[in-house]
Amino acid sequence: MNEKDFMEMLKTERMGMHCERFKKEYPPTPEQLVEAEKASIAHDKVFSILDAEHRKLLEFCEDIEIADSSRENEYYYRAGIEDGINLDRLIKQMKSAD
Repeated sequence: MNEKDFMEMLKTERMGMHCERFKKEYPPTPEQLVEAEKASIAHDKVFSILDAEHRKLLEFCEDIEIADSSRENEYYYRAGIEDGINLDRLIKQMKSAD
């Protein structure tokens, strides 16, 4: 395993760890659950009145928006982890130089 592969593995593991921690420490509030349910009902209403062609178009748009948002969030998170790792390395190098 080279350094790049190791960094990718480390970032993936840290992302999973933080995701689980976030779910435990910040569960959705009752208000957020109610809003999510309202949004789901509204979506289902809109979806039910569309014909098959328009449902496909709506699903396509939703899939693209979700994928783009997820990709962007993952990029920033991975960049943060990489910055933290590099900062840790730099601090260790500085301490060993003393």
